[in-house]
Amino acid sequence: MVLRASQTGLEVDPISRIEGHLGVKVNTDASGNINEAWVHGNLFRGFENFLVGREANDPITYTQRICGVCPVPHALTATSAADAVLGYSKGYVTFKDDGTYGVPEKALHLRNLALACDNLMSSITHFYHLAAPSYIQGPGMAPWTPWFDESYYNGALQNPPAASGELTPRALPVVLDDVDGGFSKDTWSAVITQYVKALRIRRLIFEASALFVGRAPMTSNFVAGGVTNDQGDSDFAAKCSKFSAIMGEVAEFVAKEYVPVALALSALYPAYDNVNNGGGGIGAGLGQFLSWGSHPQADDTMLLPGGHMDAGGTPVTWMSGKADLDYAIQLVKDNLTESIYSSRYANYGDEFETIAGIELSAFPGDVTRTQPDRNGNTNGYTYMKAPRWMGKPREVGPLARLSIAGLIQNNVTLASTVAVPGLAGYTAYVKTVNGVTGIDPDMVAPDIAVALVRDGLATLTLWDGTTTVVVDATVIASFDKATIVAAYTSASIYGEAVITGTVANHILGLKGGFSTMDRIRARALETLVLIQAVAGPAGTWTGGWIDQLAALGAGPTYISKPVPAGVRKGFGCVEAPRGSLAHFSTINNGKITSYQCVVPYTWNGSPRDSAGQRGPTEQAMIGAPFDDAGAEFTTVGNVTTPTAGGIEVLRVAQSFDPCIACAVH
Repeated sequence: MVLRASQTGLEVDPISRIEGHLGVKVNTDASGNINEAWVHGNLFRGFENFLVGREANDPITYTQRICGVCPVPHALTATSAADAVLGYSKGYVTFKDDGTYGVPEKALHLRNLALACDNLMSSITHFYHLAAPSYIQGPGMAPWTPWFDESYYNGALQNPPAASGELTPRALPVVLDDVDGGFSKDTWSAVITQYVKALRIRRLIFEASALFVGRAPMTSNFVAGGVTNDQGDSDFAAKCSKFSAIMGEVAEFVAKEYVPVALALSALYPAYDNVNNGGGGIGAGLGQFLSWGSHPQADDTMLLPGGHMDAGGTPVTWMSGKADLDYAIQLVKDNLTESIYSSRYANYGDEFETIAGIELSAFPGDVTRTQPDRNGNTNGYTYMKAPRWMGKPREVGPLARLSIAGLIQNNVTLASTVAVPGLAGYTAYVKTVNGVTGIDPDMVAPDIAVALVRDGLATLTLWDGTTTVVVDATVIASFDKATIVAAYTSASIYGEAVITGTVANHILGLKGGFSTMDRIRARALETLVLIQAVAGPAGTWTGGWIDQLAALGAGPTYISKPVPAGVRKGFGCVEAPRGSLAHFSTINNGKITSYQCVVPYTWNGSPRDSAGQRGPTEQAMIGAPFDDAGAEFTTVGNVTTPTAGGIEVLRVAQSFDPCIACAVH
């Protein structure tokens, strides 16, 4: 890589393969590494303002249109806020009905399933269709072309020539016939095949969700007090059964394809992994986290707890279930602010408090209106606000949630962490055969494992009770498909099998930390937790929320209460795919007088405050190399077009799964 020394005002705009329009401006030092960064959203939308004067339930429909990727989280957060102001809950999150507050248990499950489906869909989409093309050179055809120069991709993930001696890159992955061993020819072919398969999985998740929500991704069944599903629906049992069947296929894809590939990616891009794994730590960020807590369950616990974590500290959990609700509500009121110091917004009605003469911050529930200021604020460089928790910027999202839950710990081997009670964790992938520890073949799709063996990135260690045989790239070349299957499966003539070698050793030794790859891994590992909550523990895929819902049969899905008189204030909190989401509502005689949303990428993409604290994405850029001289796009036929570079900025930004449509709502 050729690096240009000490430059200022380098723009990477727009950041591609995200939701919305994000730009990043950086400065570099004499070594060509980023030493300053400014993240900016260049649009104001005004959703909060046009909700004023509407009915308390209306934001459930309107706020779904904030985002085309995560409408369901907005719908559920708006529902939780409506629950609060209309008297169905105390606020924050709505639990099962206890006779005073809450919604019917059936409604609780239906809400959870809808949110879980959206999270699953979003995480799979992010990995395969948004982030992956930054690490995997695509086929030589649309929509994968153009791509960056092949020097930016690991050799195993570069598009190989169409045939020996030809320069033209492949248009499609190569799958060998049985005579030549079956399965994908190489790792590149296996991963591109997954990319296409993930499109089907994404569609299946929508189909499963639509069985209950009416349509997907835009739900039409949420309402304050529960859901609008017919409590005596004669097709309810059939819908539950169909949902289970669909999610069974989704579960197999998540556990055996998505998670293993996401875990293996850092073996091929070590510079983007954390320093505990011997990586360069590109994208490390703040190490300061926040989570509201994920999915209130029928036993009044949260699937993943809410809390916060300071840099170098230990998690502080304060929202593990219903018993913590009053305390958590007060914590939010006491510790959550949004700053507009570097934002293009005006201090409407002097609602933002001036601190030390410069800081403009306020509790979102006290803000009546969002007023754009395109010229007056000389500090302003974005239409994103700057949320702060206890005065500090916080990273939100899967890495934050799993870190606060203790499922990822800095410098602790992931395989040694404790799983969510009742659900298989990282250790589900670990297997020992005759003293050899590796990856359990039952937890990895054969096509992926065989492709890694063919590329010399893995081996299969077989043991028949007497003799150990190591199958490497040379040995497997002589196997036909039937022999590979027989060698791969545990109950074969070869006896026990385990995946070993470079990638397996890397996965088994992975430690928690903070980097670009940590965010990518965390999203995959959280998806494994979530699919088991929905479908049941890995392997059996039974006993999850869908089975608990089916067992309820015909039952109430809604509680009706009169609209309260006077002024009522409340808020709802939900963990969306990208992180912590909150809606703040104030009504007077049922009509909204103010409404504010604090969304995940407002946290992650937040600008500086008056103390100079960068937001998480800005901080994650610091120290990353910026290759401006050698960057170019390559099209079919190896025709190259010079461009401005900045793939490192792109990769770091994409690891947060930015949604600017949300952030500039």
